[in-house]
Amino acid sequence: MNYSIKRQINWAWNFAKGFHAQIFVYFLLELSSIVFSLLFVYYSKKSVDIALNVIPGDLRLHIFLVVGSVFAGIVAKLIATYINQKTQLKFTLRIQNQIVAKQLNAVWQVLKQWFTGDVMVRITNDCNEVVQMISHAGVNFIVTTLKLIATFIFLWVIDPMLAIMIIAISPLFLFSKIYFKRLRQLNYNVKQSESEVGNIMQENLRNRGLIQSLSIFAARHFIMESAQQNSLGLKLKQLNFNLLTQTMMKVAINVGYLTAFIWGIYRLHQNEITFGTMTAFLQLVGRIQSPILSLITFFPAFIRFRTSADRLMEIDLIEQVETSNNHFAKEINSIRFENVTFAYEHQDVIHKLNVDMKAGEPVAIVGASGKGKTTLIRLLLNLIKPVKGRIILEHKTGDVKDLNSSHKLNFSYVPQGNTLFSGSIYDNLRIINKSITEEQMINALNHACADFVFQLPEGLHTKIGEQSYGLSEGQAQRIAIARAILRDCDIWLFDEATSALDEETSNRLLDNLMKYAKEKIMIFVTHDEKVALRCKKVIQMN
Repeated sequence: MNYSIKRQINWAWNFAKGFHAQIFVYFLLELSSIVFSLLFVYYSKKSVDIALNVIPGDLRLHIFLVVGSVFAGIVAKLIATYINQKTQLKFTLRIQNQIVAKQLNAVWQVLKQWFTGDVMVRITNDCNEVVQMISHAGVNFIVTTLKLIATFIFLWVIDPMLAIMIIAISPLFLFSKIYFKRLRQLNYNVKQSESEVGNIMQENLRNRGLIQSLSIFAARHFIMESAQQNSLGLKLKQLNFNLLTQTMMKVAINVGYLTAFIWGIYRLHQNEITFGTMTAFLQLVGRIQSPILSLITFFPAFIRFRTSADRLMEIDLIEQVETSNNHFAKEINSIRFENVTFAYEHQDVIHKLNVDMKAGEPVAIVGASGKGKTTLIRLLLNLIKPVKGRIILEHKTGDVKDLNSSHKLNFSYVPQGNTLFSGSIYDNLRIINKSITEEQMINALNHACADFVFQLPEGLHTKIGEQSYGLSEGQAQRIAIARAILRDCDIWLFDEATSALDEETSNRLLDNLMKYAKEKIMIFVTHDEKVALRCKKVIQMN
């Protein structure tokens, strides 16, 4: 999606709240460095003319002023650079954190639109482009424009004809619509190719074990290399275009400088200007060239900013799950589905489901793959909403409420597959509640048949690697169940909770759960007939 320039700038500027003062101070310091630069030119001219007895004046004072303006400019520049770099570091962290938070809290329907690798590229590369533009390049553009105007005025005072010649030969074709359109398209293609490389790289690294097991290294490596070569080709096109345009611009600038220099020499030879004036003129011409070159680099940066802003706004301005009113309820007696229908792309997966899941009556949800079991879990967790019908929470007091996103805290959920984070076992258990004690952790681990933890060399503080490296699938599954138990809420939802366990451990775990959760609503989504037989109610998904 292509957003307007105004909306992009407003969006990025809102991210900079809290840094506006620092950006303004940086702007003022850069302006002061322009003033000191022009004072240097002015006092240099006067010093030369005084030394040659062209005009009267105190030579020592003017030399002192020349030196003072140089050092004042250096100090202003150093302070400005420090403030700006510090601001950029903090600003980058803020925008990255907010984009990540928006992704973590996005509604399920939009969450699956982007690959993880693509999002990572946007969060790293594109965030840097936006921060650079708002806190540095944009400010520098304004400062550089003011510097160009001030220098031009100063040059006009010395010799109007020289000023006109310099500006007339400057590369004004920069503002060509064709130039901008071509540059933006090239930049967009490069960004898309970087995201594609990021997707493939993330998949390859995440599935290292699978790639080795299936002996498909060559195939996956070829896919990666092909994407990289495509990205390289696009970047070379962008590089060639930039080199061509920059060369044309620099040639135009140097032609202007040489023309103005020859004109100045001629006027000096005709005694129409002083040597001090010629010195000032040469310095001013150099100071005009520098802003123009800065402006040349600004426009490609601005195009990159616009492309990056589009890509970030696309994943930032997405529908969010409501979390401001999370509600932890006690004594929920039942969950009731009333004529619940849900469809993916107009095809019903669940059709007019009516079922009551009560506390103390374990429920098994069974059925073949693709028959709606996963959809039912998403409905319960309010990741998706019914197309028709209602899901109702009924309390023991008789209160009735429609299930919504604020009720997530009332579910202890154990997903299928690896669900542990890197860190220690202690960290994984404590993430549910920072106030949980080690005694509570030990109790939960015992109920989850995860007492093997106490036999590990470091016990609760045993480190877990990426994708639960260091633990078997069954061990990771039982720790995840212990984590769910620690939430101590009224609804327990297990997705294939015993799939990685042997029969003995599975039976022991079910015994513990049935005993420990006598007053809770317990839902098992399972293919295991033995689990279903232990439940008082079985829901067959057809």
